[in-house]
Amino acid sequence: MDIITISLEEVEIHGRHGVMPQENRVGNTFRVSVSVDIPVDFDPSADNPDSTISYADIYDIVKEEMAVTSKLLETVAWRIANRLRRRWPVIIKGFVAIAKCPPPISGVIGNASVKYFFEKN
Repeated sequence: MDIITISLEEVEIHGRHGVMPQENRVGNTFRVSVSVDIPVDFDPSADNPDSTISYADIYDIVKEEMAVTSKLLETVAWRIANRLRRRWPVIIKGFVAIAKCPPPISGVIGNASVKYFFEKN
């Protein structure tokens, strides 16, 4: 079976996620990456956008779920993954990665992140 991977990488978005009250009030910058694998059961030479998953539609799901305040990035990643699977049951596997840039931890100048892997049952 041929497989195609559709990815949306390092979408920068503001969110209010974290355990500390200030994180929920002020928020932070996050970078979200999503990747999904789907079978190529269509004719790619037909050049038909309706036969695949639009990364713009993936972005809409990311944006909506990032707007829902959560304590854990794991929870946000899980919600995004489940929305993707419900919307497109054809997805074989994928991942959602969310990085907090920077996290509120003394000495950390990079980011802290979670990566949620999922696959079809």
